Amino acid sequence: MTEPGMTLTLDQRTALRDRDPAAMGAFFEAYVGPLYRYLWRMVGQAQLAEDLTQDTFLQVQRSLDRYDPERPLRPWVYTIATNLVRDHWRSREHQEQTRREDWEDSVGRDRLESSAPGPDHGLQTHEVSEQVQAAIAELPETLRTTFVLRFYQGLSFGEIAELAERSEVAVRKRFSRALDALREQLAHLDPQGDGFLREGKVR
Repeated sequence: MTEPGMTLTLDQRTALRDRDPAAMGAFFEAYVGPLYRYLWRMVGQAQLAEDLTQDTFLQVQRSLDRYDPERPLRPWVYTIATNLVRDHWRSREHQEQTRREDWEDSVGRDRLESSAPGPDHGLQTHEVSEQVQAAIAELPETLRTTFVLRFYQGLSFGEIAELAERSEVAVRKRFSRALDALREQLAHLDPQGDGFLREGKVR
């Protein structure tokens, strides 16, 4: 489901590109929550998601001169956020943290490092939330990005294709592969097979 208020008119996008204070404020109010939830889903840590959300807004402000208001805003903003996540994953700090986690748990991580509940309140229980998030964290980067953008953020396949610079067919295949992997890993949460991973059912 598309987050309310995230679709801006051409006039609003033009005003944003021109750094109109009212447009900047409206943009922040519309995007801060959805961006934080997206980044939390991607990195699994509340403080890091907050930092990346702030970095995203800073990068957006620095890049507005290059934004074409004739094009949709949402894929452009999520491209910036996704690139910041990828930069984090490539960072030495993240690589060292991953090596420490692998050493501390030779069997493999079956839950998130953070014990804090996520920002979404629709999950049935904290335990289920942890299991779902841990399963998402195990997806390859391209599948994880596609799944979170579609399932939780409500971007269309066309928007994700623009963001990923891939065809819509390729994006649909990625989403299908992500769903298959998650359904297999989370099958114990849906013993009746009634569609646990239907869009809108798990949040």
